Amino acid sequence: MSYLFLNIPHLLATHGYWGVFIIVFLESGIFFPLPGDSLLFTAGLLASGAGLNLYLLIPIIFVATFLGGIAGYFIGVYLERLHKYAFFRKILKEEHLDKAHEFFDKHGRMAIVLSRFVPLVRTFVPIVAGIARMNFGRFIRYSLLSSLLWSIIVTLLGYFLGREFPELHNYLSYLVILIVLASVVPIAIEWWRERRRKRSRTT
Repeated sequence: MSYLFLNIPHLLATHGYWGVFIIVFLESGIFFPLPGDSLLFTAGLLASGAGLNLYLLIPIIFVATFLGGIAGYFIGVYLERLHKYAFFRKILKEEHLDKAHEFFDKHGRMAIVLSRFVPLVRTFVPIVAGIARMNFGRFIRYSLLSSLLWSIIVTLLGYFLGREFPELHNYLSYLVILIVLASVVPIAIEWWRERRRKRSRTT
């Protein structure tokens, strides 16, 4: 799995738009250990040169994100049935679902939008929405908004930085590592806070 995170430029060069679509689709509501933010940023950076077409790239990311969220929602709806299979029991761990449920309860409907920018949480919030039987029409509206914002903001960030600083293309591997670390830091901080809360309860 570390190959995907550290070899995104090679992945994009080899698999192109299909690679982007499949990874974004899976990460958006089915399978979380995939390079979401770093993939979009790198794809945008490559689009600033001659690598990818920005006007084709963003719609592909948007559609993949939206469809991945819909898939996650229906996974939530049929979670009881899916838990019969060992593969889904490994992916849909209770602690991840609990964390997404807490996020969903705290932020309400806007959790669909906010979670799109939070690694790991963005995979499980659509599933929790399905478990909670959130109104499907309402879920669609917020999912459309979150998919649009995420696909545009993160991809354009890479694109405009690539336009302003062309030399960044020479340091893609380091940028990917930096983005992955930046994505992990909020999760690590929350994990540390949770551990402190648990320790304070036991003392």
